[in-house]
Amino acid sequence: MTLDNIRMDIRSLNDEDGRRKAFALFRQALLGIGDFGRTNPDTETRFLAEGQPLGGFEGDVLRGVVNGYDSSITLPGGRRVRHLSVTHVGVSPDATRRGIARQLIIEQLRRARADGYVVAGLRASDARIYGRYGYGIASWSVRHELDLTRTGLAVSTAREGLRIVDARESFALFRKIAAADPSPRAATLSRWDGWWSIQEFRSVSGTTPHHAVVFGAEGHERGYLRFHVESSDNWFTSSHRTVIVDDLVAHDDEAWQALIGHLFTQDILHQVTFPSRPVDDPLPLLLHNPRSLEISGQRDESWIRPLDLEALLSARRYGGTRQVTIAVEDDLFHDNGGTWSLGPKGAERSSERAEAHVTIAELATLIFGAQSASLLAASGRIKAISVDVAEELDRVFATSRRPHSGISF
Repeated sequence: MTLDNIRMDIRSLNDEDGRRKAFALFRQALLGIGDFGRTNPDTETRFLAEGQPLGGFEGDVLRGVVNGYDSSITLPGGRRVRHLSVTHVGVSPDATRRGIARQLIIEQLRRARADGYVVAGLRASDARIYGRYGYGIASWSVRHELDLTRTGLAVSTAREGLRIVDARESFALFRKIAAADPSPRAATLSRWDGWWSIQEFRSVSGTTPHHAVVFGAEGHERGYLRFHVESSDNWFTSSHRTVIVDDLVAHDDEAWQALIGHLFTQDILHQVTFPSRPVDDPLPLLLHNPRSLEISGQRDESWIRPLDLEALLSARRYGGTRQVTIAVEDDLFHDNGGTWSLGPKGAERSSERAEAHVTIAELATLIFGAQSASLLAASGRIKAISVDVAEELDRVFATSRRPHSGISF
């Protein structure tokens, strides 16, 4: 029998040895991930401890893996729903293109739904893969490169309340601040212990300098900024001294402005790189010379797969001037499908004629506000019976801020 005809035996890998073997196969599949478990086995143990890895076996041979971490995600309107953070999807290099990943991904979605997850979400190494499983793009990100030598701040920012902290020893404080964010954007994730373990590991490993500053009175901090120095042959004489922002959390506008302002007070710096920012980030408006900010690299960030559509739709808030009926198609979970009425009265099933038709993947995009219904209709991604219907759906799914998570996993 060839591998092409094999139905994988999919098993949970719940013991420490199974988790390590699953992660080892994933590293082998992706080629570019180092084996930090060799030098820091305790960190690897903490990183993997909360995972829910599944392995696909041919007999006793592990051929493929997929993992997930328990978290929650913010919807437009501020409510959170249970979210499985999917990661470590990989197939042994000698067993690719034989349907192994497909079996694992589908089985993971089925188990997640049965376990009460409302959505699954991931970061895609290849944007061509996950739409076929019902994942839709729920947020986008852009890269910011700020030339501090070409601009100043257009407005004054608070310096009182800023406090330098040890970037390596302050993770308990960072966790507290991130968890207390009162108004996160849609697509913001709660951060699990394993995610924090890797952040801490990166900050303490090697010789790269890491720095951090917090804003707010001690015990009542309202934001933090973590960044590290970009490697340079000679930092002292370099004309391009650059730092890279690792994490930025701000509870309000004043905190955000103050943390950005801190970078302008570091006279040694020339440039700041923000690898992942929202597409509607207000940073250009904070600068006296907006041309000093180069915005590039727009890419898909959050991919979301609705699992319990009724729970998801019920948790979101809607705008609009009336209810709109949409027909949803879900090839994997058929009970998600059917016609739904969405609008200012909320979400409920409907027996009325559908005014628009969407797949479960495109509905995820609409729910989080990653794209407007009008744009999706113009591209043929959704079918609306008229331009007026698409425009009303724009109002139904309207958000004041574009979704953005800002973290990878």
